Amino acid sequence: MKLYSLFLLFLGLLIQDVSAQIYSTQYRLPGLDWQEIQSEQFRVIYPAQYREEAIRSLSILEAEYGDIQNLFGGELKKFPFILNPQNDRSNGFVTPINFRSEVELSPIRGKALSPQSGDWLESVLPHELVHALHFSVNPPAMTRLLGLFSPDVRRSVHSAAPLGLHEGIAVEYESHGSIPGSGRGNYPFFNHQFNSLLDTSEEWSMGQLLHTTDYSLPFNRHYIGGYQFMHWLQNKYGVETAKNSIQFHYKYPFLGYGFALRTQTGEWPASLYREFSDEMSSDEQDRKTESTRDFSNAPGIQLPLSGECRRANRPLWTDNNTLIFYSRFCNKPSGFYLYDIESEQSDLLTEVVITEDLIYNFSEDSTSIHFSRYHSDSRYDNVFRGDLYQLNLRTGKPYRITKEQRLFSPVEHAGQLYALQSDAHTQNLVLLDSGNGEIIKKFSKPDNSSIIQASPFPNDSGNVALIGKINSIQAVWFESLLEQESVLTGEPDIVFENGSIFDLSWHPDGNRLLLVSDDDGAMNIYEYHVGEDQVSQITHGIYNSFEPSYSPDGSRLAFVSQQQNEQILQLLDLEDAEKLNLPRTSYKSTPQITERLKRPLMNRDNQPDSSSWEFKRYQTGLGWLKPRLWIPGFERQNGFDRFSLNFESVDQLNSQRYEFELSHYLDRFWYDLEYNYKGFFPGFRFNIFNDPSLISFQVTQNDQEFNATLLQQSRGVSLKVPFRYYLERNARFSSLLIEPQYFINQLKFLNPDNTSQSYSEFGTRHTLGLRTVFNYNLRQFTRDVQPNSGWVFFTELRYGLNRTDLNIQSDQFTIDANLTDRKGFRGYISTYISPLAKFNQSLRLSGQVITQTDDRVFNTSSLYSDSFSELPLRATNNTGIFDTRYTIPIVYPDDGGLLLPVYLSNIYLVLFSQTVADLDQQNLVDASRSVYGAGIRSRFRLSNMAIDIGISIGWEPTRNEVTYYIGGF
Repeated sequence: MKLYSLFLLFLGLLIQDVSAQIYSTQYRLPGLDWQEIQSEQFRVIYPAQYREEAIRSLSILEAEYGDIQNLFGGELKKFPFILNPQNDRSNGFVTPINFRSEVELSPIRGKALSPQSGDWLESVLPHELVHALHFSVNPPAMTRLLGLFSPDVRRSVHSAAPLGLHEGIAVEYESHGSIPGSGRGNYPFFNHQFNSLLDTSEEWSMGQLLHTTDYSLPFNRHYIGGYQFMHWLQNKYGVETAKNSIQFHYKYPFLGYGFALRTQTGEWPASLYREFSDEMSSDEQDRKTESTRDFSNAPGIQLPLSGECRRANRPLWTDNNTLIFYSRFCNKPSGFYLYDIESEQSDLLTEVVITEDLIYNFSEDSTSIHFSRYHSDSRYDNVFRGDLYQLNLRTGKPYRITKEQRLFSPVEHAGQLYALQSDAHTQNLVLLDSGNGEIIKKFSKPDNSSIIQASPFPNDSGNVALIGKINSIQAVWFESLLEQESVLTGEPDIVFENGSIFDLSWHPDGNRLLLVSDDDGAMNIYEYHVGEDQVSQITHGIYNSFEPSYSPDGSRLAFVSQQQNEQILQLLDLEDAEKLNLPRTSYKSTPQITERLKRPLMNRDNQPDSSSWEFKRYQTGLGWLKPRLWIPGFERQNGFDRFSLNFESVDQLNSQRYEFELSHYLDRFWYDLEYNYKGFFPGFRFNIFNDPSLISFQVTQNDQEFNATLLQQSRGVSLKVPFRYYLERNARFSSLLIEPQYFINQLKFLNPDNTSQSYSEFGTRHTLGLRTVFNYNLRQFTRDVQPNSGWVFFTELRYGLNRTDLNIQSDQFTIDANLTDRKGFRGYISTYISPLAKFNQSLRLSGQVITQTDDRVFNTSSLYSDSFSELPLRATNNTGIFDTRYTIPIVYPDDGGLLLPVYLSNIYLVLFSQTVADLDQQNLVDASRSVYGAGIRSRFRLSNMAIDIGISIGWEPTRNEVTYYIGGF
């Protein structure tokens, strides 16, 4: 009985939580001609031009479905996978809300994923399928009762488990599936971010392994830690452990995932963690002992670099004493920096966020840098396209070369500009006019292969070294682009059987080529001598070294080394390097490599039977009108019972949604319907309503005063059309929203004791509205609590178009009322400044003015600080408000537990003030009130529910009043 009561409490909390709007809408690019392929388990929804990619996707999903289901359970029927085009900032996700998966067709760039996993679709789809089957797990349990109200809410119970579990089992499968050596679990760049912390003071706790991090590197920690722990757990306690713990947690979510592990392993999380940590540390010590390499993280000299969460990338030499590099921090701007080696000082050249490939190169005259960055579409959601820029090293000013060309990794040579262009789930090599950025030539390549980097021979105008990827092989091909139209058609020239190749960089003499490979279990730097066809290993670290470049005189290397979870600049004098010549057989093609280059999809000989697949045009239809969520409600309103039913739904592509409330109150039915449509830009939001409210009048009748309570019926419609434009979404954020509005509202008064009796006719009010928001140049560092720079301009206007008289008549009184032409304006300006930005401190200054008619338009009381001892102003027509808010981070624990799923992210101090004034008064000093306060706040998560709350003290000097407040301030 106690267990059942606890379940009912949990059910009530969930229903209360989802009673607010949970379905969102988004703008998608127009003119895509959406199609779909259906099998028994899946619906792949895709734009018509990507039919081949859709077939490939469904083939992967069908091939992997059975194995994943056996490991983790669950069942899918017509589950939608949506393939999104035109978004180069790639990712994939599964959401239990409007249950579906969405995958960007463009591949993830850089070193985030293991090249040995195959192409982008082979990497991402099995991973997302694990999540989809996880959310579908539905064993017999009282949790199933949630499905009566919403299958989406029921599936969301799985979200209460730490995200490290979700990502850990997904990485576990991608690393031990049908493709040998695939997945991040076999990828040194991924694993050594965990291994390097073992037996140190920075080793991750159990909570840090499985919870997401907001303020500490690496920001994909729950992927890494989740995989390491779940992989160990499966090997230690059996392959059924994850499946059984998922089912137990679903049945009893209020007990937490830590207790679920206890039931499957017989150990509490603390004991499991000690066992896990000891075994991992022992395995890592064995790895070090067995290695013949230098045990230092990286050879050479580490260059001092100030800042928190240092992530330096790809140092290039402007001269023998100066480096230019790109870097990201938690307390400094992201961008290109110049580093003086002698003075050990770095200076920001330009603030920018570049694309994840992190490949940039000098122009031929070495006066500028070519790089790529994203530009978001100004109108449509989730559309970012890569474009090329040229950065002047003298002025620090970037110049845009291309527009919406989806280009990356530029390199200039012999008067020509080469770059990589997105092409469905791969990248192609293209040649551009360096003057106007127009594409001159596209080079063909084998199907489903990708170009990763192009590096032309310095002394040869036609030859280029290409890093290409075919299936699970990422290697180097030497190609003559003057003589051929196709690339990657032959055997690779440099290839490792057990590793991939990254980061090409030429010696000034053009005879030697630097490259990076993880063939020996860690990313290390190698040198290829062109004339001798010889590869030598330069670094021999047990952790990762990458992105090297030669100094202009060829005597030193600058590169990036992994120091625990930071990326640090390193220098190496080549005279001190212990070069090891590799046998030619270790970096040339073998029969095993040739076989992998030609392997079938997902390395499976038996491909799914597609004869039963159904191809058709995607149509929204009317099925989406069936509620995805319905919730019964009850409340006491003004002493009377109000019963309600709330319905909500959204279509598959999230282009339209509705929310409908039907209620019964005072013997009448009432309704409120909101419909939001974003199938085209700008879309609209339409609302039709018929709402009740009890109001009281002070009535004088026959020289007697008394209160009269009436039932006000308010019905009408509203239409809002939001024109939203993204102006900049890079290191800084700028946007503009202009939303015209139109309201028709009719009021009528009824007898609350007999609602069939009317006291008046309907009076009609027409109102125009306009809301604008202009965000300009906002910037916020990773560890900032609020922006540290930029402006926000906000205005809201209401203008009544008519005046209507209304006669309210009952047996006891007669009232002549009028619906005046209500007018009101509200506007504010906020700015953020931060003289101590390196400490993540920030000051916000806001000034606001509200002016309105006697018939109020805006609720000004909601704008006043809760630290006032009482409502500071009442019923003012013209109000001024000035606010300040200064945030001071104190500490970032970024730690928590598993048995008690509480995770503390940060603790920070807030100093604030507010002054409000009645602008109608002549003496503004006497007509104003001020409060000054300070408080301490914390951001933490209870399970995966984020909370930001604190306690503050406020003081009104003119009244000498002190108040205390718990909440937001």
